Amino acid sequence: MDEINHKNYLDQITIYIKSYLEKKPGICQVKNDIKPPAERPAVLMWEQKHCLLLPEDLKNFFLTCNGFHLTWCVKMENNTVPVGNMELCSISQLVLLDAAVDDGSHLTPSLWDLDGDKDKNGRKLPSFVTSKIFQLDQCQGYGKVCLVYNEVTPKGEDDIDPDNENDFKFPSDYTTEIWFLDRSLRWHFICPTFQAYYRLMLMHLGLPHWQLAFTDIGLPPTSLQWFNLYAPVRLEIDLMGDVTKSSHTAGKGMASPLDLNKVFKGKSDRKKPGAPQNMASGTNVSKKRQPISSARSAAVAGKHVTASVSQPNVKSK
Repeated sequence: MDEINHKNYLDQITIYIKSYLEKKPGICQVKNDIKPPAERPAVLMWEQKHCLLLPEDLKNFFLTCNGFHLTWCVKMENNTVPVGNMELCSISQLVLLDAAVDDGSHLTPSLWDLDGDKDKNGRKLPSFVTSKIFQLDQCQGYGKVCLVYNEVTPKGEDDIDPDNENDFKFPSDYTTEIWFLDRSLRWHFICPTFQAYYRLMLMHLGLPHWQLAFTDIGLPPTSLQWFNLYAPVRLEIDLMGDVTKSSHTAGKGMASPLDLNKVFKGKSDRKKPGAPQNMASGTNVSKKRQPISSARSAAVAGKHVTASVSQPNVKSK
């Protein structure tokens, strides 16, 4: 009974993505590897080992299900092609990437030489030397999704003399973000929290290379075809270049204003009387006329009718 309740709870936190995919045409073999929750001592041991605190959203995820893996395929003629893949590591697989050394030279370069100050949006890039980087997803070899701990400089630390033993240094504090590391070792920001990344993963249905939509590399042509087939709305949002904002604001910027006057323009025009003006002028209009479709055509029709009625009166004089 507990396993059944746990499965139903996982279906809720995954917004029933498995049932949604099974209803899509052509999709088959939707497999969700349900993993049991992690033990709380295992989470505490990880924090003590790395001297870090896990973000609350990621910690709650591990205490709910220790990892996540969902795959799905597409049936094409007589073949089955694997397409979708959503994967998040377990607490034991959340390993620290090898740190770089800062004593490299032109003869023995290191990852420290690749460190940059800020990205094009002014955000501080992760450092291979000072940041603590943990791998969340291997992305099938085309990159890595990483949980990055960036050290926050305490207030007044720049004034501390490291050679003076009497100067007190505050303990290090860190902020966490989710970044994507491509195969050329360049960093690309995805979102500020694990919860936001989890939602993005579900909304992209685990389509191939979906993380590249957050980079200047862009989606490859084959991935664009899968997006057009199974997630065209998400592709349109990604191509607008504001994917992170769209996931947090729940489409506030995507709503287009609705002008009710334009929507019901045809109905309001039909209510405008075009013929009573001719009746007030004392002219008799023939009952057999062509139907009037708009106010403009009514005005034009009124002119022709008054002209045809007024001509016999001139001749009679």
